[in-house]
Amino acid sequence: MEHSGEVVLMVYKSRRVLPAFLEGIGTGLPVVLVDNSYLEDDIGDLLADYPNVRRVDAGGNIGFSAAANLGARSTSTPILIFMNPDTRPRAATLDSLVEYLQSNPDVAAVGASGVGTAGGGAQPTLRRVLAHVVGWTRRSPSSGVFYQELGGRHLDAEWISGSCMAIRREAFEAVGGYDPEYFIYMSDFDLGRRLQQAGYRQRILGDCVVPHDDGGSSDLPTPWTWERRSRAWVRFLRRTQPLPAALAITSLFAVGYAARIVIYAVSGQHNRCREQLTYLTALASEWARPTTSALAG
Repeated sequence: MEHSGEVVLMVYKSRRVLPAFLEGIGTGLPVVLVDNSYLEDDIGDLLADYPNVRRVDAGGNIGFSAAANLGARSTSTPILIFMNPDTRPRAATLDSLVEYLQSNPDVAAVGASGVGTAGGGAQPTLRRVLAHVVGWTRRSPSSGVFYQELGGRHLDAEWISGSCMAIRREAFEAVGGYDPEYFIYMSDFDLGRRLQQAGYRQRILGDCVVPHDDGGSSDLPTPWTWERRSRAWVRFLRRTQPLPAALAITSLFAVGYAARIVIYAVSGQHNRCREQLTYLTALASEWARPTTSALAG
């Protein structure tokens, strides 16, 4: 059976979460699994019952963006479905994303609404980051940078999460795919920004829901992911914003982290306190690095 879309799945030491992902996908949709830990973590036994999955050796840990581009180049379908292994998709949900693109030729990329995380959102501005920091997004879910709790609505977006995004190949290739300079985190913001600048429309479907254990794709230590996420924010802002705006937005994040550190410390939520402290110290550390510092981290 011919399929219009193929799943592009990037993994790195993802044995713990991969079985649930594969069970949800089933054997109907074609999947190219780009393995960044091919010689470090043998997952061949997990793939034995899934003839629809092609495993590609990335040649080492080349990061999310480069692996996604590698997977895309190995496919020929007109629609690409980028996924993270810590999501819990159903084949029917992914089929719905493909069908939406087929029925709406003016839309280039579409994402599912996340559970406990955002399926996409808006590019960062002072107003939107302020709404995020002060918690205004609880009243107005689409007022911040991350769109959550959409209540079944379909919304235009300025970026779609790489954890679950269906995109037309022609649009993906027209803007150059993911930027491999983003090793991990913020690559989806960057791709969305370039799609937006090129005039491509992006949508989030609130009635297509995919659970996502954000940050659980591999067995890397959680503090490592916290630090890399925060550093990636600074790098993205420095590349895409005038210096005053980048500093102002970073300062808003820092104020929010500092406030949460106090709240979590007082309430005894020590792990949350450590998370916010890691974010805060990583922000400061990244600003101290030269502007030309590598994005890989």
